[in-house]
Amino acid sequence: MKKLILIENDYSGAGKTTLTRCITRYLRHHRARHQTVVLSENEADAEGADSWIDPSSMSAREIVGVLDAAPITILEIGTGLGDQFCKFYLAHEMQDLLHELGVELTAVIPVTSETDSHESVIEAAETFSDGAQYVIAHLITSSYEDDDQTWDRSYAARVMDMFEAVELHIPELGFQVEQVLRAQHNDLAGALLTDDPHATYGKDFTKWYNRVEGQIDSARQYLFGDDFKPVFTPAPKRRGRKPALA
Repeated sequence: MKKLILIENDYSGAGKTTLTRCITRYLRHHRARHQTVVLSENEADAEGADSWIDPSSMSAREIVGVLDAAPITILEIGTGLGDQFCKFYLAHEMQDLLHELGVELTAVIPVTSETDSHESVIEAAETFSDGAQYVIAHLITSSYEDDDQTWDRSYAARVMDMFEAVELHIPELGFQVEQVLRAQHNDLAGALLTDDPHATYGKDFTKWYNRVEGQIDSARQYLFGDDFKPVFTPAPKRRGRKPALA
């Protein structure tokens, strides 16, 4: 079956773009056919994506055409458009349409320790109900403290328990990498668009991203479906010196 990975949270700064680009890099690394699509009022927000959907002209036919283009579609919903998309989903009976098209839906909702970021979790559950699988991605940035208890005590967490949601814990970037990014006049989302961020941002960035890939790998069945078979790209062999002739 095809897979639609919906990434949304109307809370600004929850980490939607960072998460989208992490998942995209994972799929590219494993040579999996996929596409990244951004729903936004501004086409400039779709930097690095394969296509862009204008919410003012969005139609069910357009969504069907997008889903037909690749076996895995990552759809990032821009900040402030989550409620509009949920209303569109219900009005066009998208759950039935996705079923007819053979598309499984996974709603990936990034949250922080700020309780306001949990509201989109409730909205997603009310909209998609049992027509979706759920992944909660906990993102830690310098703006938020790593406070698992805030989530664990929340009503949103109890709702996700009922839907057997999988949780991802995206690690904190770390002071050293943040300093390097600042020196390069870039942010994390921008760094993830770099062809070789490991060479540009150093070994600490590589360690961070390897941990992120480990988290994504732990939830790959929920994210990408049973048909996803990761292909590992072997590291290039280093050429050694030829032995000297006796």
